[in-house]
Amino acid sequence: MITPYKKYISGLLIASTLAFVGCKKEAFVEINTDPEALTEVPPANQFLNATLSVHNRDFEAFYDYYQRIMPWMQYSTALTGNGQNFTQVYDNFANRYSGLYNGVGNTLTDLERLVEKLPAEEQPRYTHMIRIARILKAYYAFYVSDIYGSLPYSEAYQARYGGTLTPKYDTQQTIFATLDTELKEAITTLKTTQTSAQIGLGNLDQYYQGDTQKWVKAANALRLKIAMRLAKVDAAKLKTIAQEVLSSPAADLMSSNADGWVFIAPAGFASGGNWDPTGLRASKPLVDFMWDTQDPRLDAFFTPNNYTQANINLLIADKQLPAGSTEPARRYVGGFTSPDQSQQLQNVRRFYTPRILTINNVRTAIDTLSNIQPRLFQASFAANGTVGDGRNYYPVITYADFCFMRAELAAQGISSETAKTWYDSGVTASLDWYDVVALGTKMTNYTAMTSAEKAAYLANPKVAFSAAKAMDLIATQEYIHFMRQPSEGWATWKRTGFPNASSTLALPTLVSNGATLTVPRRAPLGLPAPTEPNYANRKAAYDEMAKLPGFGRDTQDATGRVWWDRP
Repeated sequence: MITPYKKYISGLLIASTLAFVGCKKEAFVEINTDPEALTEVPPANQFLNATLSVHNRDFEAFYDYYQRIMPWMQYSTALTGNGQNFTQVYDNFANRYSGLYNGVGNTLTDLERLVEKLPAEEQPRYTHMIRIARILKAYYAFYVSDIYGSLPYSEAYQARYGGTLTPKYDTQQTIFATLDTELKEAITTLKTTQTSAQIGLGNLDQYYQGDTQKWVKAANALRLKIAMRLAKVDAAKLKTIAQEVLSSPAADLMSSNADGWVFIAPAGFASGGNWDPTGLRASKPLVDFMWDTQDPRLDAFFTPNNYTQANINLLIADKQLPAGSTEPARRYVGGFTSPDQSQQLQNVRRFYTPRILTINNVRTAIDTLSNIQPRLFQASFAANGTVGDGRNYYPVITYADFCFMRAELAAQGISSETAKTWYDSGVTASLDWYDVVALGTKMTNYTAMTSAEKAAYLANPKVAFSAAKAMDLIATQEYIHFMRQPSEGWATWKRTGFPNASSTLALPTLVSNGATLTVPRRAPLGLPAPTEPNYANRKAAYDEMAKLPGFGRDTQDATGRVWWDRP
């Protein structure tokens, strides 16, 4: 089980969170234009600011996840079904790029620069803190490059410290290799006893409270995560990194949900309107699979429809239903993901035309379809007139994720481990994690899982491990687990080809006006303008990327691919 109550309720975090939300623009403008403004900032504070920059991204939640990736991956649909052109990519998509250069990367670079300004005898006391900061920066650089490809990295973040104003773009291949080297060095240093007593991050580290051993585990998990992207482009390097990571001492690897790399924040952290998931329908493919397998996470992911017996009785009294109508056995119903299906007349009448009741002089829709469980994405969501006061959970790499990676490697013969063992561990860890999240976010309509439910789920014929379809089963469970992390669900689909129209969890082909839609695979890169200061480097990088197999029609073609995502 993950630690149910991280010590985030400290005066410093509350004050920092409020200040960050209210004044982040002013603070970052000052710091990013005047390095002397940093002289009074303790280095550890910059780690907290970077953490907040990673997760306080409401535009990304709304435009990237709710509006694009979740519908593309058939986690959700719009209220009346997906629009005819919902796979097209236009304004406001891919917000993570700015976060790397206007928040996370700059801020963590500043942490190191602040240490360099300290007296020489003090600097060795920050050796571990610097490595932890590098692990977080490596994660976010990977996260951005994952869908963008080439980026300024090796020469980035240095302009105000005498570095170039026109940093070169490193290829994705170079970035991934650089990050792996940095992570290896961080792990080695964190495991080395320093001659000077180390300054700890304490509660300014909202992931692990400065626990260096847990950061070693996180760094190893991140090494494995990045390596998994190499399967189509450098299988030999994937194998080398995987075997190196998995040969680490057991104490250096995640072993339970308590090791998960997760940011947990108060309800108010995600109180803005962009975090609000209202309008996200449950999807039919995912709901049907979870219902058929009696997945205990069903009520953590989705809400039941409005057909309670009380509402049915009101509809009977209003002569909208015949006498004797009773509450259905199944109240979890997903919407069609293919635009043409959702617009078929019989489906519009059956699923998208709610009955209307006037209750206390208020018109109320009695809806057939389920919605996304709102507090899974916004703990402050007001339910039944009450604003939520639970906790928000933002996963980076969970223990379940780590288990599924090990299951994949075993199934592919890259490791000598047993795929079934890690598959079962991954499924169990995911169930346990969502149980804690559901209770911690104070979801309505949620019932805590039982041991019997978990055991029955693992034994279900559509879930029980089979070597004959190992990758199908593993990827299916990864896909489900990534409901709260849809960008990783997207990556799983790109890496493995699962789920698909014929897999264990079948995702139907998306059809609009009779034509099959193509789901995007990367961020649109835009067109470099000759007036840009770094035009030459940017154009050269994009020209080089255009030579990659499957890159697409042009830089703006989001259905194209980055380096690791080969056809």
